[in-house]
Amino acid sequence: MDVANSSASQARTASPLVALLAAGQGGQGDMLREGLANLGFRVEPVALEKALKGQWPAGAQVLLVELCDASDAVLDQLDALMDQTSLPVLFHEEALAGKSESWMRKLADKLKGMAVAADELPAAPRPAAVQPALPAEGPMVWVLGASFGGPEATKRFLDAMPEVPDAIFFLAQHIGDGFVDLLAAQLNRSTPFRVVPARDGAELESGTVFVTPVQGAIQIVDGSRIRVQDDHAPRVYRPWIDGIMQEVARCFGPRAGAIVFSGMGDDGALGAQAIAAAGGEVWAQDSDSCSISSMPDCAAATGAVRRRGTPEELSGALVQYLKAREESRATS
Repeated sequence: MDVANSSASQARTASPLVALLAAGQGGQGDMLREGLANLGFRVEPVALEKALKGQWPAGAQVLLVELCDASDAVLDQLDALMDQTSLPVLFHEEALAGKSESWMRKLADKLKGMAVAADELPAAPRPAAVQPALPAEGPMVWVLGASFGGPEATKRFLDAMPEVPDAIFFLAQHIGDGFVDLLAAQLNRSTPFRVVPARDGAELESGTVFVTPVQGAIQIVDGSRIRVQDDHAPRVYRPWIDGIMQEVARCFGPRAGAIVFSGMGDDGALGAQAIAAAGGEVWAQDSDSCSISSMPDCAAATGAVRRRGTPEELSGALVQYLKAREESRATS
């Protein structure tokens, strides 16, 4: 379907569901519905309670769930819905007023992009090797990069972890600015990890997942503390997964790792190369288990990716990898 064509012939109401949008209240849902309808999508609202019962509007291509708050009850329902459905969930910020037509087209492109093949995307240039700023001592630091379909994939990955490993994680999920706290709260409740938004001054602690900010840039200070800096550079992707991967590679070298999950585009490809060049480890979700496989496929096309699998397979493999790494270090 060509979403740039807003003619009635493009609004195929018999098309299967392609995604579930989660948005704030205050007229934001109406703006999304109208904007996407003009680009050929039929977006229908559905209450969380009805979605959980499978009572979805007939003929809808995209379901719209408006989240009234981030209460325990709402988070419980959102957790249950994400467990039940195979639809990718796309979170959007509340501040939609004044968004341009080009912004709405980008959203439509994300929905359309499920059919985009990775080989249609330009190859990313290979960065120069980097030297780590810190010695190879201490826990590994992993960047979990994700976009469209990422909330489900990373939740499956963290849920399946048989034990909390001696590692630190940064979750860089393309997401609306207003949903960083909600995503952290949801994962904190439903996984064995401590999941928190990455705040300026926060200390790095093993077993913690830091959800990166959308507008700020992460810097690691002395290998132990987070600094969040203003980032006003025009970027296609936010948060910028390549940027946080490059920062982790710079600081931790062979202690750096990355897993690229479901998503559209090529964010993470440059960062994957930076981590590999620093002696770190790079994995990616396999194509078949992704909502959109462009991001992990682009990372794999660089030659930096050493392992691919479902989120559950990668979860178990990570624990085994870290155990083997520790045993090797203990005997060396």
